[in-house]
Amino acid sequence: MMARISQCTGSNTTMLALVTATKNSMRTVRDALESAASFRHKVKHYLIDAASSDGTREYLESFVRTTGNSVLLSQTGTGLYRALNQAVTAALADPEVTHIGFLHSDDRLISTQFDEYLSHIDSSRCDFFYSDIEYHDKHDRRFRVWNAGRFSIFKLRTGWMPPHTSVVVAKRIYRDFGVYNPAFGTAADYEWIVRVLSSNNASVSYYPQRTLSMLVGGASGATLVARLRANAMDGKAWAGRSLTEAWLIRVSKPLRKVLQFSALLQSAKATEAGGAEAKRFTA
Repeated sequence: MMARISQCTGSNTTMLALVTATKNSMRTVRDALESAASFRHKVKHYLIDAASSDGTREYLESFVRTTGNSVLLSQTGTGLYRALNQAVTAALADPEVTHIGFLHSDDRLISTQFDEYLSHIDSSRCDFFYSDIEYHDKHDRRFRVWNAGRFSIFKLRTGWMPPHTSVVVAKRIYRDFGVYNPAFGTAADYEWIVRVLSSNNASVSYYPQRTLSMLVGGASGATLVARLRANAMDGKAWAGRSLTEAWLIRVSKPLRKVLQFSALLQSAKATEAGGAEAKRFTA
């Protein structure tokens, strides 16, 4: 039984809880939060800080006072996914909030596309949304493009997943499926996505535009040991569902990243071709 692909016709008034977890994130969090400035009337920030000592906490306190539509929480557990769970639980209790998504403290929304993404969510009655994203490096150069493509059961069973940072869901998804399981470590987001999309109780909508730029790296890919540990957890996410798929995922999921670098090369070539064409007409 799998999640439904649906046209999800209808309309809603969306208030998105955008969750951001911080720990000594002052170098990047300002740009992350400012990237949502143009559509702040559609977004309620849920900020959760883990006792930062670099000025992050003070900046967040000022941000909350200035915006007026933000909530600042103090992390009570340890680890990223416990922090995200704490903020999601708080957002679930907020009657204004209709949907929940994430903006990590070193990522940035691509304003125009994300605003259009929110309009897409507004006009749909689906309850699980995702989009394309891109990656940037520490020098702010585009590093990788993740064109997710449409969801299918076959792709899910062969290592596909939507970009987790692009996922926006209706509140009832968390109520029905629960929050992240920290026992899966850096693969907790993947396990949660498998948990939801391997059900027959989620209607899925793909928005084929890049809505967010994500800093390359992250805990799961920081070192070879971390990558191997995350790969083992990727397989474990399927172990209770299919032993065959658990082993298949450990091979096929990393290979799918090669396609993302291919997409970046194609995008760069298209940009170069467009520039050359423009020069030809202006020469």
